[in-house]
Amino acid sequence: MIGKTTRLARLFREDGRSVVIALDHGQFNGAMPGLEDMPSIVLRVVDGGADGIILNPGALERSAASYAGRCALIVRVTGASTDANPCFDYHRQILTVERAVAVGADAVIAMGFLGGPGEAASLALLAEIGESCARWGMPLVAEMLIADPKKFHDVPSIALGARVAYELGADVVKAYGGGEPTFADIPRSCPVPVLVAGGAKSENLAEMARQAVKRGAAGVAFGRTVFGTANPTDAVRALVEAVHGKGG
Repeated sequence: MIGKTTRLARLFREDGRSVVIALDHGQFNGAMPGLEDMPSIVLRVVDGGADGIILNPGALERSAASYAGRCALIVRVTGASTDANPCFDYHRQILTVERAVAVGADAVIAMGFLGGPGEAASLALLAEIGESCARWGMPLVAEMLIADPKKFHDVPSIALGARVAYELGADVVKAYGGGEPTFADIPRSCPVPVLVAGGAKSENLAEMARQAVKRGAAGVAFGRTVFGTANPTDAVRALVEAVHGKGG
């Protein structure tokens, strides 16, 4: 479909890779350090060369001048849950795909949960959003999470989630596991691009990104490990070099 092809070409460079910075944590965690001034942090990561950013619906208008025409926009369309909610996998749709088209999104992102009480509802919603995306020519990024925090980085569980996302209509998958030696099993099981979600602050993120790409990842989608640093612009530049190579 030409709409998806056109939008994905704005998210992924000619090398088929992308550096995405997630700035959507405020919906779940509030004003985290680094996210107090959204237009400012958006501008800083865009200045670093990010290929795409993830934003919640409410942050779009005030931050548009910082990203418009400079990087791809991925809008979160699921949420309605905070860290105060004991049900980790309780997410609902917060924005229609039609509205995402209207605000100029290049893709939408939706959560998918595996292994918890909310799995069936979560995956059904993911499929519904995928159907709407197909109708509107909008790429769907599925962020797949394992309900058990102890399995966040369990490669077989993540590989299952990535494959399920593909089968339900996702065009891109965001998933953990990039620091695991067996990460290659994840993109091998999933015919669409896989973006690696961020790791712990103690990790060398650029090296993690470099190794993940070698193992088949299409790039990264990092958040607090970038916007929470002293210099987010330099952090993004390091990731761009790791994912795209020197001069990227």
